Amino acid sequence: MHHQDVAVIIPSRLGSSRLKQKPLQLIGSSSIIERVFKQVNQTKLEHVYVATDSEEIADIIKKNGGRVIFTDSDIPTGTDRTYEAFKRIPNNQNINYIVNVQGDMPFIEPESILKIIEYLKNSEYDIVTPVVKVDKDSVEAASNVTVAVDAAGKALYFSRSLIPNGAEEFLYHVGMYGFRKNALEKFVALKPTYLEKTERLEQLRLLENGMTIGTCLVNNVPISVDTPDDLSKAVKFYEKTSRLS
Repeated sequence: MHHQDVAVIIPSRLGSSRLKQKPLQLIGSSSIIERVFKQVNQTKLEHVYVATDSEEIADIIKKNGGRVIFTDSDIPTGTDRTYEAFKRIPNNQNINYIVNVQGDMPFIEPESILKIIEYLKNSEYDIVTPVVKVDKDSVEAASNVTVAVDAAGKALYFSRSLIPNGAEEFLYHVGMYGFRKNALEKFVALKPTYLEKTERLEQLRLLENGMTIGTCLVNNVPISVDTPDDLSKAVKFYEKTSRLS
């Protein structure tokens, strides 16, 4: 088994303000959280867990042979939920890297997860996150996040506005993070910051406190399901790809 010092944690909370019971919504015959888990499980990594507050979500994952860690409903962010779950992994002293895969990306590519792990292990960054090169038409929705990087690919800033202003090509941020263990521990001990609260992007807390985030290029933008419109888009994508396969 490769990468035995890595845990992949999928935080999945049942309560959602924009799409009721989001993880349980169906795409085809499978729920969103089931699809996310199956995609992650294709990495063949030993330590894959779903962190949840829901018995319904837990039952789905267990029926698919997965492992569940229960976390409190009132945990404020997905990263905090990831850390709470990490602390409850048996023998977690042997885990040095933690990958947080959001539970609303039903078509996340296993290769992207493995690429993050390799990049993190072979760099000096505290955190690594994937980005995709896209044109302006692909990132104009307010829910999309772009990132400005330096020449080496180190993140300088993340925004819900298009950055850099005036560009024709942008780096779309995929909501997945690989943490060194000490970086995750440091993050959850920090208080929310001004830029984080202004942009509603928790990764800015890291940058405002001098931590480093590296970016690695991946090929495809995975659909994130946050709203009923996103769910419709995901269903159409699934139906189209099912016809082609």
